[in-house]
Amino acid sequence: MTSQRIESHDLEREIQLRVGRRVRELRLAAGLTAVALSGRSGISQGQLSKIENGKAVLSSKILAALCRVLDRPVGYLFQSRDEMPRVLGTLTTVKGPEDEGIKAFADDVCRRSGERLSLIPLQPAQLGTAYSQVEALREGLIDLFIEEPFYYAAFVPSFNLFALPYAFRNEDHRQAFLTGEHFRRAFCEPLHRAGIRFLNSRWNWFRGLEWVLVADRPITEPREIRGLRVRTPESDIVQRFWRIMGACPVAVPWSEVAAALSSGTVDVVPTHKTHLYPLGFCRYARFVTRLGDLPPVLAIGINDSRYQVLPPAIQESLKEACDTAGEYFSRCIRQAEDENELLNIRRFKAAYLTVDVDLWREAVSAARAHLIEEGHLDADAWEAAAGATPVETERTTP
Repeated sequence: MTSQRIESHDLEREIQLRVGRRVRELRLAAGLTAVALSGRSGISQGQLSKIENGKAVLSSKILAALCRVLDRPVGYLFQSRDEMPRVLGTLTTVKGPEDEGIKAFADDVCRRSGERLSLIPLQPAQLGTAYSQVEALREGLIDLFIEEPFYYAAFVPSFNLFALPYAFRNEDHRQAFLTGEHFRRAFCEPLHRAGIRFLNSRWNWFRGLEWVLVADRPITEPREIRGLRVRTPESDIVQRFWRIMGACPVAVPWSEVAAALSSGTVDVVPTHKTHLYPLGFCRYARFVTRLGDLPPVLAIGINDSRYQVLPPAIQESLKEACDTAGEYFSRCIRQAEDENELLNIRRFKAAYLTVDVDLWREAVSAARAHLIEEGHLDADAWEAAAGATPVETERTTP
């Protein structure tokens, strides 16, 4: 046998061993016995044993069948350890408690993965609007996207449910929906087919404590919003909602909201209490209407192709870090809001208005009915959300 043949034989043997290790690693990570995997993939248990022990002649057809069950691209099986991704791009938000929480997430991912995986924070200015970022996530230009679920409506229109206030009665109700079968089947599975999956399992990333309006005048009732210029994202359903409420929606990128308030381009900004002080909104609009809705929950989306080439142990580290960081992120927000309300009052003479929330709930409910009738909001999604039944569990509330 020539030296060239020996080298070729050694390389083939190395690849067989590598593929075998990968198949066994994935099978164990999925909690499958050899009998279960061989049965579901349509190959014999003896053939699977040969593959896992690096003794089988590799067949692309058989490997494709195994990878369909194991939810991995075939190319994953052939990667060496050195070829595994070490860096994922993510993004930071405005300076303040949210920024702190996301950086803690990056640090925890690095620690849990034994420094095999790093998250590189990118500034929103580097990535464009949230809608362009979620498209970049799908295309693989960024790997992680941390934002409110309604931004995924670009791929699954049912996510528009999360664009409107008062969709859930309380946190138990929302958690029942997010962990329920309808959300998995009608929201997550179509999103997965579009190339994105969520890392959230506990859904514990909460943006602030409540929904508010910040305005240049006191607003206490829904009728007082009529004719005012309300800042919105570039979302058809959000803009349609505010038109139904009688306002004049003005699409303004998030990075330009403070300037829009300062110049008088907008009169009102619907937002979350956590953003008021870090962004200095009350410098230009000191009246804050407290509307009592739940804080938005954030979804941690990851490009599925990027996720699939990560080893199971690294995937697990990423998911565990997501849940742990969610607790820290939400705690940072709660602590900061207690301090920031006082700072807003002292520095900008902010006035926090406690209003009749029932009036706002009724007005939003009527607007939502219009949106369902017009086909802008998925009636099945809303019905499933409204009917979600909380299960008694022990958890930390926001």
